[in-house]
Amino acid sequence: MIARVSGPGHEISEYVISDREMPVGSTLGAPRAALIIKATGALEKIFSCEAGVDVFRSLVLHHWDRRSGIPLLPSSGEFVVHPDHQEHIFELANGVVVHEKIFMLNGKPSGPDRRDVDPPAAYYTVELSNDGESVVEMATYASIRLRGGYESPTHTSYDKREHAFVAYNEEAPDVVRMAACSVAPKSYEVTVDTAKGNAARFRGELGNATIECSADPVGIFHLNHRLQPGERCSFFFTLTFSMKGPNDARTTLASLPDARTALERTREHYHRMLKRAIVMTPEAQVNRGVLWAKANMLRVQLLSPQGWCFVNDPTRSNNSVGRDTCWYAFGGDYVAPEFTRETLLWYADHLTPDGMVVEYYDIRDGKTETYGLTINDNTPLLILALWHQYCVTGDRSFLEAAYPKARRAAEYILSQQGDRGLVWCRADGRGSWGIVGWRNVIQGYRLDGATTELNSECHAALQTLAKMAAELGDADTAGKFDESARTLRDAINEHLLDRSRKLYYLTIDWDGSKRTDLTCDLVFPVLFGVADHEVATNIVATLSRPEFWTDAGLHTVPRTAIDYGPVYGSGLLGGVWGGPTFWFAAAAAAFNTEFMAYALTASFRHYAQDPRRYNTVPGQFSEWLHGETLNNKGMMLSPWFPPKYLWAAMEGAAGLEITSRPPKLHGRLPPGWGWLGARNVLVRGHKVAWFTVRLDELTTYANSSQLEINADRQYDTDVSDDVRVGGDHATSIALRRNGAVAILVGNTFDRTITTSLSIPARHFPARCSLRLYDSLVGEWRDFPDFDPALLHEGFPVQVSRHGFSVLEICEKTP
Repeated sequence: MIARVSGPGHEISEYVISDREMPVGSTLGAPRAALIIKATGALEKIFSCEAGVDVFRSLVLHHWDRRSGIPLLPSSGEFVVHPDHQEHIFELANGVVVHEKIFMLNGKPSGPDRRDVDPPAAYYTVELSNDGESVVEMATYASIRLRGGYESPTHTSYDKREHAFVAYNEEAPDVVRMAACSVAPKSYEVTVDTAKGNAARFRGELGNATIECSADPVGIFHLNHRLQPGERCSFFFTLTFSMKGPNDARTTLASLPDARTALERTREHYHRMLKRAIVMTPEAQVNRGVLWAKANMLRVQLLSPQGWCFVNDPTRSNNSVGRDTCWYAFGGDYVAPEFTRETLLWYADHLTPDGMVVEYYDIRDGKTETYGLTINDNTPLLILALWHQYCVTGDRSFLEAAYPKARRAAEYILSQQGDRGLVWCRADGRGSWGIVGWRNVIQGYRLDGATTELNSECHAALQTLAKMAAELGDADTAGKFDESARTLRDAINEHLLDRSRKLYYLTIDWDGSKRTDLTCDLVFPVLFGVADHEVATNIVATLSRPEFWTDAGLHTVPRTAIDYGPVYGSGLLGGVWGGPTFWFAAAAAAFNTEFMAYALTASFRHYAQDPRRYNTVPGQFSEWLHGETLNNKGMMLSPWFPPKYLWAAMEGAAGLEITSRPPKLHGRLPPGWGWLGARNVLVRGHKVAWFTVRLDELTTYANSSQLEINADRQYDTDVSDDVRVGGDHATSIALRRNGAVAILVGNTFDRTITTSLSIPARHFPARCSLRLYDSLVGEWRDFPDFDPALLHEGFPVQVSRHGFSVLEICEKTP
């Protein structure tokens, strides 16, 4: 792995990589805007979904020696990629060390409707440190492309009080941008001479003038610095904008915190959110994948004129897509349920008159599109997502409000049942206008009729509507839709199952022909409870074949297929998409835990494996990969893949069956894993923690009475925050009840470690006994007279390679 990373990965993670090994930098976002960083570490652009355009393009810094005028070229440095910002550290030719940070201001939303959010603001901070023995004098130009993505002439001016360039375009005069410097520059200028910023010799002081109107102006700040040996200086640039004209833009800029405070506010918000839904396994890549999935999800959450949402391409699109919103909720409910609730309710509140869920809407004006399909996968997926939201939050008022809308959508599904009892979709075109389902961007392709994907989702949706009705005491409706779900399942297995192969058809076309295309869509009958155990096992085995797999995940169609092409149909006919890989991991969890673990590990590891070669960013979920070279061919940050990864880890690997009544836990440990744990997981509105270990049999400890586990291993409180374990590779979970504590110490390292375990004495009674299980020897050891003070001071625990220890401390009875 080219990007360096260490530790168990479930709480704190950062990647360190050479600044010559990144094809592009991080994609970072906030509720009002998103940015991309260049491969060089400079700022590439800032995009506003509300404006529908880039409001700024590049911000680039260049340095010169003031005495000689020669450029101070940087030596090879390092990028440090954090969940919330990116750093760049390098040394100039004069020995000055430059430390830059780029981030979007992104603090915690507030107010009764979470509508009070930070203004759109990107920060570019710079610290210069003279680590040499001589005085240095240097000059810096910071050049900013002010036109953004607009095509009409750009008007510019300079605000001396704020040290800021002000810009707007004739086509959007109210979209006013301001680029400010934290210190008064030595000089400034707006110019069309783009070569001035990277000239071979220092051009000296600028003209302190702007161009009132030009096609493509560049604003340049000129700064001078004289640094004594050991001296440091710092400054920063702030780029912000308003949709309400110049006065509001100035007010917005004046309201912004300084860079240090802004970064602290952003980091606090991320830290608080990343502590939710923690998954811990012996495989640090999976732990890290869950953490970075949560970080990626936070980056794309937007507050638009239509409310909270996300778009299908964070730095280019204005459209919120229904299926993506629903799939996001399956993972997002565990991290940001307030956000996912609002995103789902928009679609529930904007059903078509017949009850179908729309394909997408424009977040600026709410304009919708259906592609002319008679039904789509968005409709059943919304029903599933609404129920999932309730199962996580336990918010009965939400369920009561959502239920009538979900029932309308379910009734619409029933109305689209036709020949053979299947749900049929008719499409009049090709591509997006001719495909029902998730693969709807294959140009020139048609996929309608009675597809297995759609029918599987509709079966699950009808079954789910019955659960909703039962939860609310509507027994008649529950019975009706439970029977409808069984009938549809029978029809699917009667007509869409090829019994000779024990696999499902892709679809039955309107002319009755059965398409036997072998694709990753086979996963849907397993995911949605249509396939019986024998057929499901065969499907998982089929999708586990070598022709389906790469070192980065699952091919959308196998390499042996007649229509395979590594880039055909945007990779949907042979490329590697993260979503199907994560679907497979969730589906395989009950059948092939080893392959489940491989899918989660390999797919996330790929992003940091060789970023320059594969066109990826460490820790960032990219869109789709070339089926042979495995280099990313899509967007650098796909907003709908991170939540699917979290969902697969939580409801696949960790074994949480959240949508059952009541919720259940299934121990699912692949052969190489002896333990697994989760913390701060919302289940029916309560924070739950648990861990599963391989003793004589799989054994689960939990702090929730809502989960069906052995009463002897049921605890009341998660006290893990009070536990400390030493070293970089150990992790722990501690659960307490009256007179007893159970502690897991897990090892994510491929070597045996000895760690120090400490927990405050207040958690224990005065007289205790200890049982300790060591996975290295595979047996319990008893300490009938144990002094709990040893745990307060630091108790040594040896843990085997990827192994664990369990400590059960109980009050000793007289």
